Amino acid sequence: MEWARRARRAASSIIRKRRKSVPAPQLATPTAQTGIWYDELTEDQRRFVVDHTVDPIRPDIDQAGKPRPRHACLDQRPRVTVVLGTLNRRKLLEKCITSVRRELEGMDGEIIVIDGGSDDRTIPWLTKQEDVITILQYNRYKDGETSMRRRSWGGFMNMGFRAASADYILMISDDCLLMPGAIRNGIARIEAAKEAGIPVGACAFYFRDWPKQKRYYVQRTIGGNLMLNHGIYTREALEAAQYANEDDYVFYKSDTDLSLKIWDSGYAIIDAPQSICEHYVGIEEELRAGNTALMSYDRSQMKQYWPDLVTDEGVRKMGKIYLDEAPGDEADKEWTRLYRAEERAAKKRNPNLK
Repeated sequence: MEWARRARRAASSIIRKRRKSVPAPQLATPTAQTGIWYDELTEDQRRFVVDHTVDPIRPDIDQAGKPRPRHACLDQRPRVTVVLGTLNRRKLLEKCITSVRRELEGMDGEIIVIDGGSDDRTIPWLTKQEDVITILQYNRYKDGETSMRRRSWGGFMNMGFRAASADYILMISDDCLLMPGAIRNGIARIEAAKEAGIPVGACAFYFRDWPKQKRYYVQRTIGGNLMLNHGIYTREALEAAQYANEDDYVFYKSDTDLSLKIWDSGYAIIDAPQSICEHYVGIEEELRAGNTALMSYDRSQMKQYWPDLVTDEGVRKMGKIYLDEAPGDEADKEWTRLYRAEERAAKKRNPNLK
């Protein structure tokens, strides 16, 4: 029955939140804010609260006045922040940044790139880009007995999400090209949906995997819920969803999980038919996609977190929503030579590669 199914889903949601949520600090309660706990300190407590000797006047944010206008020397917050990660793909990254810059012309925007420790001269190139905020976080480090835990996709993306200044945060890959008008059209779509009363948490851009796919689409993930592969998140939705899961997914299902958490937090994911993104899928990426062990691991995690969605019915509702628009030739112009070079190099390493 429908009521029983809803009850199960509500119970599962509560369990997930208890498992994932960080307990709220006790100072968030009005009683704690009044300072009762430090009004009568014991002798043992005074050893730690060393400023008690002057009977300090503790801060009370409720007494704060309205902030003055920002000083002219302080930059205004940008309208949109573009966040992307990269590792040893300088040629693709340069083309991606070029398309982003073109889209940000005439807008208040910022670009954040998280580099995982590239050694193909990506880092020297990034340090020369005055309009790019670069976060360098090596993902592979070992020196004797000292080693670093490898970070997940969520770990890297959260660095950019948390560093972003804007309320609109565009997430793309370093192997993407934004088609003309993508950012402006996406923001306009979000604001139109908000005016219609929809609590927008994200806006999915239509994309295709070049060169094999010929149609642009967005995806419905498990349960039939629209997900974001490339597109704009709202800051409030990311905060409500507690950002991407850094600990339980390696790569393949992290963005899916984040989309589901946004829905679960009460926000909607909408599409933007006039926002298009080309996604380069070269030979190397196709080979990585064949890593069935990591894919299977991430899928098993999805079953743990979303058992009410990973069902026969939930899987049947998955699919693609296609855009009735023929691809342009921008991707062909930008990527064909690069793809052919990658293809020749791959065949040289593996003569049996078709």
